[in-house]
Amino acid sequence: MEPKKILIVDDEPDILESLGFALEAEGYTVVTATDGHQAYGAARFEEPDLIVLDVMMPRKNGYEVARRLHEDAKRIPGVKRCPVIMLTARNVESSEREEFLETWSNAKQHIYKPFELEEVLDAVKTILGDG
Repeated sequence: MEPKKILIVDDEPDILESLGFALEAEGYTVVTATDGHQAYGAARFEEPDLIVLDVMMPRKNGYEVARRLHEDAKRIPGVKRCPVIMLTARNVESSEREEFLETWSNAKQHIYKPFELEEVLDAVKTILGDG
């Protein structure tokens, strides 16, 4: 069986490198992108099993990318639905706003920066059923 593929999207090279290394060490195949435009293209081309997606990025924010991918999966035959974990450096002003953004973007979970690698690994394994 092929390893599950994870797309990591962040404009911070250190996060891409550390998360990529940690996920590869767990046996996942890792693909990366550094902005929202690349993220959308990589998600459509690579068809990952899960996306770890930064919120604040150049060219399209993470919420927009997640929402567009979700809409594509609903209306285009053959486009795979893919769970998303959002990474964000800022807390939203209220739990109601956070709940709205999660629902609107179809994100499975939010993880706040700075985070522990173990926190992301646990979330990935739980969502993919590997934990």
